[in-house]
Amino acid sequence: MRIPLFAGREFMWSDTNASGPKIILNQSAVKLLFPDRDALDQQVINNFGKTAYKVVAVVGDAKYRDMGSPAPAAGYVPIMQDPQKKPSLTEVPSVEGPQAPLANAARTLAARLAPTIPPPIFSTMDEIVNNSISAERMMAILALFFAACALLVTAIGLYGTLAYTTARRTNEIGIRMALGAQRSRVMAMIFRQNAVITILGSAAGLIAAVLASRALASFLYETSPRDPWVFVGSVAALTAIASAASLLPALRAARIEPIAAIRYE
Repeated sequence: MRIPLFAGREFMWSDTNASGPKIILNQSAVKLLFPDRDALDQQVINNFGKTAYKVVAVVGDAKYRDMGSPAPAAGYVPIMQDPQKKPSLTEVPSVEGPQAPLANAARTLAARLAPTIPPPIFSTMDEIVNNSISAERMMAILALFFAACALLVTAIGLYGTLAYTTARRTNEIGIRMALGAQRSRVMAMIFRQNAVITILGSAAGLIAAVLASRALASFLYETSPRDPWVFVGSVAALTAIASAASLLPALRAARIEPIAAIRYE
């Protein structure tokens, strides 16, 4: 399971009922039961059976059913000392390579030793993890789809507004060039003015996105709702669209002869 061992030892086959009950606690259980002292060699009392377990190790936390919730406080006991009868057992082997040979061998062994029970069911850890976060993944996909739609609508609106505003200044461009202004300087002026509008709009959008990011935190797992790369990518996309919306109409207007630009309606 790749649960790290922080202190103590793992279970051994010698941990039987004759050796005394043993238990391994995770970090959450240690913080709950022994917040101010070392947990090794301490006693944990089971209130139901009044059994005293000796702590032999401290391991890392592990999540069981919900990947988004904190890991619960948990204790592990050796299978040789487990007093509860199990209607079924779950084994987690680590396999290098394909799992099909192991699955076939396990089914064959189970059919030979216990032909009356159902054959074992196999699931990979990746499948279990993916199933546990299926709802979060669906919400993330929907959020991504609507965000892409919003970005597309914003891009179309931004391009249309800036292109129309720049095209309306064709007369101004013609007058400036008729008075001796260079085309490059006129284009730089238009681009600079549109860039100010884009920067102000992007800054306002970033502030709104940061404030609204808390609503997305519950849909994400091990991902920050304030990912800087997402913000940088969105601003870069809008900046590129605004640049195209500013430069293309300015180029068309700058190529018109000054007299024709002055008469342009």
